[in-house]
Amino acid sequence: MKITRILVLLISLTLFSPLAADDTRYKPFVLASVSEASLADRFDATVATLEDAGFTIAGHYRPLENSVVIVVTSDALKEIAAQSERGGYAAGQRISITERDSGTEVAYVNPIYIQHAYRLETDMSPVYSALQEALGGMETFGSKKGLKAKKLSKYNYMPMMQKFDDPSELGEFASFEDATAAVEAGLAVEGDALTRIYRIDIPGKDQAVFGIGMKATGNSEDEEDIDESFQMSIVDFEGPSKVAYFPYEILVNGTNVEALHMRFRMAVHFPDLSMMGDHGFTQLMSSPGAIEDALEALVATP
Repeated sequence: MKITRILVLLISLTLFSPLAADDTRYKPFVLASVSEASLADRFDATVATLEDAGFTIAGHYRPLENSVVIVVTSDALKEIAAQSERGGYAAGQRISITERDSGTEVAYVNPIYIQHAYRLETDMSPVYSALQEALGGMETFGSKKGLKAKKLSKYNYMPMMQKFDDPSELGEFASFEDATAAVEAGLAVEGDALTRIYRIDIPGKDQAVFGIGMKATGNSEDEEDIDESFQMSIVDFEGPSKVAYFPYEILVNGTNVEALHMRFRMAVHFPDLSMMGDHGFTQLMSSPGAIEDALEALVATP
């Protein structure tokens, strides 16, 4: 009986010990630095620093007039992506440079936050450390309290809304080659709202991720709903810039083409936003459907 009581006591101490549960809270973005440098100068310096740190520039573009987003990858990021079923979403690390009255900010998406939100099988801490060493890490931001790993791993904004494993299914093809060709063909169309920013192929798998820029051209009223400037005007209204939310991704996974549903992707990057109000999700009510329609049309382009 004594042995039984001791075992029960040991198990109880293990289960309820502060070390037994990960109570760490994570926030979606990291502010690396703020300087008086111009956007152009900070861009050149950031690219050079990232390349010196072993990252490869997959692509870059200006989603907003005062911002540049750089997407980088590396052998480590690709290897991490290859070890998860839909890990391609994490193969590109997004870094923003934003010129504001208070200074030019360099920020990036928190790799550990993405690790849990995108259900990766591999630790992203080495990537985080490499980015901190190269760019800096003044503070994490994007949520007042942050979210625990368990919450992130099954995140949805509210019941009945999409999770990570409820993507928009954009198309199915006879082969991986046909699927990627369809995406490439759609992105090659000129004059529409969607632009190819990068492509990253995942080693050892029939998987590739495409970064997509979204800018209204004025050719269609629906384009306003997917426009990056419009989306940011609603959700990015306080604190450091969160424009590293973009670009959007399309994932070719075998013969299937998909994209994270905006109701998950936007919500997990902006977890504190209210549903109502001038900066609530209801202001973007038409955007999830418009994005899904635009991406479906892109893949269906002859």
